[in-house]
Amino acid sequence: MVIKLLLAVEKYVLSNLQNILDARNWIESKRTLISKYSSDQILNSDHCSFQKEYASPLTLSFTGERTTEVAIKRNHNVTHSCTVQPVTSAAGRLLNKFLLVLQEREDEFDSIVIKNMIIPPNVIVQASKSGKSTAANHYIFLSDVLHPCVHKKFLLFLDSWIIRTDQNKFRKVFPHQDSQLLIFPEGSTGHIQPQDLSLLRLWRYFHKKIEHN
Repeated sequence: MVIKLLLAVEKYVLSNLQNILDARNWIESKRTLISKYSSDQILNSDHCSFQKEYASPLTLSFTGERTTEVAIKRNHNVTHSCTVQPVTSAAGRLLNKFLLVLQEREDEFDSIVIKNMIIPPNVIVQASKSGKSTAANHYIFLSDVLHPCVHKKFLLFLDSWIIRTDQNKFRKVFPHQDSQLLIFPEGSTGHIQPQDLSLLRLWRYFHKKIEHN
């Protein structure tokens, strides 16, 4: 059992090291392109999902207890209920607008919700059944969130989630050739994506702190 565990750990560590090496090599291969843009023109965007109710993975338990159970208010509250997608620059600036996707039974808000919803001018609000961004939401992000905040020349980094990799959809909104989309290699975002390493990590930390207090 111990040998199997050690082998599994070794395999994970080696795989992780390979991902880090691949990520660094990919960045080096893009240096020439990146150097053509200023820090204000280099952008990154990613999703950050929040639940209505946060259930901690840690809790108190009696010694020898085989199964420890915790109570939650509602089961669907611990799944994704809303998703935020901001845009940041390499200069450390947060762009003026961001996308907010809320969980609804249908992929749209009903008339009562729309009537009572208060939407700040810098927030583009969309709906989805899961609370996660969809292909339609991503197009809204490109056209309504990103487009008003950028000029013709910029370099956008996104992760390899399939709904974001469509270059044709990107070109439909940004036809100018100085507008470029680069997709991080699969498995690399935890090592080189700026928002994963900074902004979104802090947001998740504060979200858990607020929930526990």
